[in-house]
Amino acid sequence: MRAAVVLAAAWVIPTLTCAEESGHTHDHHKMEAVSPTDPPIKITINPEARVSAVMAGALPAAAPCGTPTELPVKIVNQGFVTAQLEAEIVGEAPAGVSLTFHPELLKGTPEEIRKLHITLTKPGPTDITVAFKARNEIPDLGGRNRVHFLLQCK
Repeated sequence: MRAAVVLAAAWVIPTLTCAEESGHTHDHHKMEAVSPTDPPIKITINPEARVSAVMAGALPAAAPCGTPTELPVKIVNQGFVTAQLEAEIVGEAPAGVSLTFHPELLKGTPEEIRKLHITLTKPGPTDITVAFKARNEIPDLGGRNRVHFLLQCK
């Protein structure tokens, strides 16, 4: 009987430990309800000034080629950071793509909205990856500070 109890305990304890560990998630993995009015990009700045970014809402309709597409960016500032927030296209920018994001100082408020402008000069879907970071802070090595999307002009 004692051997059966020990065998059962040896099987149950690791199973419970794994269940407890798998229940832990980070903020950037939580699924949130998305409404049509949500900005397409949501940035979270944690108390250590680390930046993570996700696609949160629908992208705007295609703009005419040569006209900037305005992408609202919601910033959730958990660390009350007041550094400049910067954005850049990852790697070599695709031909005919330019990005404008004014790196103004963050206000340190819990939430802000900023505007990211992307101009495309040729029609058709364009694959774009944008990385965000707080100035003078180390960018995220895991790529959590990046958003990836397809944008097109007409």
